[in-house]
Amino acid sequence: MNPIRKKKLESEIIRLLSMAILEGKVKDPRVFLPSFHRIELTDDLKHAKIYFTAICNNNERKKLTQGLVSSAGYLSSLVGKNLHLHTNPRFSFVWDNQYIKSLDVIKLIDESKPKTLFEELHPNESGSEQVDTPETKSWDEGAVEDKTN
Repeated sequence: MNPIRKKKLESEIIRLLSMAILEGKVKDPRVFLPSFHRIELTDDLKHAKIYFTAICNNNERKKLTQGLVSSAGYLSSLVGKNLHLHTNPRFSFVWDNQYIKSLDVIKLIDESKPKTLFEELHPNESGSEQVDTPETKSWDEGAVEDKTN
């Protein structure tokens, strides 16, 4: 299969799955806003392994996975109808541990980056405080200062 067409199909499948869940077409209460990250589609379009995550604990994760597995047939037929595919891919849903690990690595990289001079001199200040400049002062404050001078 053409790799460009395969990538387009993969992204379209993820879009269709996300829209079906957001629009409430999946009636299973165990399926609550998963985030689909990537998909591995076979060249013959018969199987698709879909990697997902969600903000939940382990118990909710198991329920979410069970809900996705139980609605896989419906989602497969929905994708087949919308994309006009000859064969509907059989979906298997997998929790994306690599995505979680990549977030941890990014967090470690951000923590290890060198501090700026300001952060070293002022460790307790966040740097997001607003500095009073003539543009940020209200009109009344500026009028009071002008009268006292």
